[in-house]
Amino acid sequence: KQRHEYKLLMEDKPSPMTIERAEALNDIGFEWVVKPDNDEAWQRRYDELKQFRARTGHCRVPYRFTENKALGWWVSKQRREYKLLM
Repeated sequence: KQRHEYKLLMEDKPSPMTIERAEALNDIGFEWVVKPDNDEAWQRRYDELKQFRARTGHCRVPYRFTENKALGWWVSKQRREYKLLM
């Protein structure tokens, strides 16, 4: 959430983030850019998603997908990350 609000602040868009708040977070070592995911782990989930799609015909993996909880979480995360790019 803080990263998103910071991005809005930097784009001069409405945000509850202020320069003072950003500086306070900087002072305690807050990382604005998260280290990229492990490429191997990302590829593994991507391959699982391809298998899911082959089986179901779509990529709408439920967040609480009981068959593979990690895949449901990963798909949800990919959507959130995509929205941040927009």
